[in-house]
Amino acid sequence: MFTSGLSYGEEGHMRHLIQKLIRLLETRSTLSRQLRVLLIVAAAPFIIMISILLFMLYSFNHEYDVTLHNASIASEFNFDFKDKLDLEMYYYVVGSRSNIDHLPLEDVEHAQNVIGRLQKTTTQKENQWRIRSMLNLCRRLSECMVEIKNTADYDSRMEQLEHNTYIITALIEAYMHDYIYDEVRELSALQQQISDRVITTVIFTGVISMVLLLFMLWYSLRFTKSITRPVQELCKKVERLGAGDFTIIPVKTNNLEIKTLDDGFNKMIGRINQLLEHVREDQNALHRAEMELLQAQINPHFLYNTFDSIVWLAEANQNSEVVKMTTSLSTFFRNSLSKGQDIITLEAEMQQVESYLNIQQIRYRDILDYSISIPEELLQYTIPKLTLQPLVENALYHGVKNKRSKGTIEISGRSSGEDIYLSVTDNGAGMTPEQLKSLRAGIYQDRHTGLGLMNVHRRLRMYCGDRYGLTFKSKLDEGTTVTVRISKKNQPES
Repeated sequence: MFTSGLSYGEEGHMRHLIQKLIRLLETRSTLSRQLRVLLIVAAAPFIIMISILLFMLYSFNHEYDVTLHNASIASEFNFDFKDKLDLEMYYYVVGSRSNIDHLPLEDVEHAQNVIGRLQKTTTQKENQWRIRSMLNLCRRLSECMVEIKNTADYDSRMEQLEHNTYIITALIEAYMHDYIYDEVRELSALQQQISDRVITTVIFTGVISMVLLLFMLWYSLRFTKSITRPVQELCKKVERLGAGDFTIIPVKTNNLEIKTLDDGFNKMIGRINQLLEHVREDQNALHRAEMELLQAQINPHFLYNTFDSIVWLAEANQNSEVVKMTTSLSTFFRNSLSKGQDIITLEAEMQQVESYLNIQQIRYRDILDYSISIPEELLQYTIPKLTLQPLVENALYHGVKNKRSKGTIEISGRSSGEDIYLSVTDNGAGMTPEQLKSLRAGIYQDRHTGLGLMNVHRRLRMYCGDRYGLTFKSKLDEGTTVTVRISKKNQPES
């Protein structure tokens, strides 16, 4: 008899299958493969459950049909079999008015046919025994009928009729009634069992469906998270990349497509880091080239003019001025070399500027005065080399020399919080608002207005940051002030 539900072995097999599918999905695979496996996980349990339900339905229907079929075949049995056969045999024996002159063997054969069909479908052991007994009785009945036919004596024939035929037909009829009674009782019991099984199956199906539904909801959320979480991490990585953060942080994912995208991003970030490193190297090389070009522009002309002045002073027997100019020139070039360093102390920068002004004052003594007032506590801080000298040179050649009278260049410094401000002020020709605007645009927008000032401003920003550099103030016929803003916490570029 079929029982509803899964056996312990089948439940264990299903749990093992689900665990195996989960492990399979946790391995790294393509998105299409994960979707196919998800479809299998969703469909397989329902297919199995539907198959079980169909098998149960088939079993119920088969058992019911077999029992109903047996009852239907049994109904073909002539329940007047005993009375009809006994009467016909009696007439045959006594030779009555019915003029029956042959044995009713066809009735026995019909009964055998019905009982033989029942034998093929009967499953109850008790009824199977009854079927075999009835078949044997039918054969015995046929034999008894033949014996009566072959018996000539009337009394013997009547005795055979009463002691054989009547008894055998009574047994056949009794067995058939018992058979039908048991089949009907089995049919009633089967109907109750089917009703109970249907209720059990509905409950079992509901529980399994709920478990599968909860499992699918849990796994769908888990599967969705396995897709959306890496995508969100990729989006955050792109945002960090756009913000300038080139840190490589691998995304944890079991999806091959997302892993391929992440590997591509990581390779791209690595290439960007390499390119940035090359850019930094190129900027440093450009910085050194600009420094060398700036020095190349300064040194030849300045050296030529200085030697020319020394010759002129020597011819005029102004030996003290010759010594002073030569000493200042030596100091100037010694500080210019500064052992190949691009970042020097403010003290060394001021020594170079002072040497430059000493030389220029000897050359332009009639038009140039200068003063330097830098607090001693600021001299320890560092500054890019050749920051103030180009400013002083501009103040001399574009400010003081264009003035009709004697001019002054003042170099001052002050501290404000974490910053240092150095100013180069001249009382020379100054600039119109348009000229000042053009100068600022050239410096701040990186337009070429002169290599010296633009180079100084760019190097200050590279060294200290974008908030630092040069600022300008000027009025026509009143003079110009160029202010250098540097940080006390600045560090040289590596």
